[in-house]
Amino acid sequence: MNNRQLVLGFVGAVLIVVGLLALWFPVYLSQYDQYGMQISCGRGFSANLSQAADANGGGFVAKCGTALLIRRTWAIATTIIGWVLLAVIVAVWVHAKPAIEEESTRFWELRGDAT
Repeated sequence: MNNRQLVLGFVGAVLIVVGLLALWFPVYLSQYDQYGMQISCGRGFSANLSQAADANGGGFVAKCGTALLIRRTWAIATTIIGWVLLAVIVAVWVHAKPAIEEESTRFWELRGDAT
């Protein structure tokens, strides 16, 4: 495995972690409810639109839906790109032939007469 493959494998792992963390962190709107709290829409994994529905003013539920959609779109795409990159690197690594063939010292792998 050369340095380029190691770097690409590391980049793939970082993309997976970034994508999953982006889905885990909460999504907020830039607007505030009647109590002065920033409106929370839930996380990328699950929506919680109760605060947006209770807030005065219209359209907060729709804005939360859009914010969640945008977060899920780029986070899931980032995670998938990381998984594909890591899978390709692992497949290349598994199917690569060793650079130097070592001569076996095991009895059953010796060529010719073993006596």
